[in-house]
Amino acid sequence: MSWVDQVVSLLGYGFVQRAFLIGILVALLSSLLSVFIVLKNVSLIGDGLAHTAFGGLAVGYYVGFFPLWTAGVLVVLGSMGITKLTRSTKITSDAAVAVFLTLGLASGILFYELGRGFGINLESLLFGSILLASTDQFLFVAAILAAVLALMLFSFSKLVYTTFNETQAQAAGIRTAFFDYLLSALAGVAVIVSIPIAGILLIAALLVLPGLTSIQMARSFRETMILAPVIGLTTVVVGMLLSLAWDVAPGATIVLTGLGILLLVMVSRKLVDVLVRKPVSGHSM
Repeated sequence: MSWVDQVVSLLGYGFVQRAFLIGILVALLSSLLSVFIVLKNVSLIGDGLAHTAFGGLAVGYYVGFFPLWTAGVLVVLGSMGITKLTRSTKITSDAAVAVFLTLGLASGILFYELGRGFGINLESLLFGSILLASTDQFLFVAAILAAVLALMLFSFSKLVYTTFNETQAQAAGIRTAFFDYLLSALAGVAVIVSIPIAGILLIAALLVLPGLTSIQMARSFRETMILAPVIGLTTVVVGMLLSLAWDVAPGATIVLTGLGILLLVMVSRKLVDVLVRKPVSGHSM
């Protein structure tokens, strides 16, 4: 059986179809947020929140209370904490992220050791296990995506204004702090729902690569917002197809696919610049 036949055969299974649907939803959610995250220069927030999620899951498993919900609450609080440190102290955004990253990682390791591993597969948490996603998880991600889209549409113009020129936005009477906290909270929610697809260690890539790639390609903010979801969807779908063909972890192939697309775009831009700037040779008089 060729790898094409193998992939086509696997696509006939319900759990694989469900994994693709969840992947598409997560791609849309993370891609839309990634544009604002990259433009506001807080790309590292995904790393900080991912490690906070690890600590939150470990705490949840240790106390025996809905680990994902526990992690969700702590991640949202962590996102607020990062924004608070950045806005009200002299701590830079990357330093604030580092504080919560180390706190989450240390807490996660401590409670994981205290709970003697909780009898769970740590690899699935770290690297993702989207093929094991349930129907309930799909419905949960769909509900989260709908809520986030509604919030973004309701506050889109003010969020854009705050992102591009916070000083002028403040002068116009916009509560910029509120929208900074909102973006951080939405990023935290995206991290939680992305754990099944990419795992804790790879979530940050989903929150950065689509926006970063679309910015390299687009000539306007509108094009950036259109291209980001397209790139995110392409990344997830192609990455999952490759994971089925090679029988490897989907999270890793998705991230490497995203990096490959970014590299291809950057190289293409460089070649175009070289060709455009190349002087036209002519006959000397």
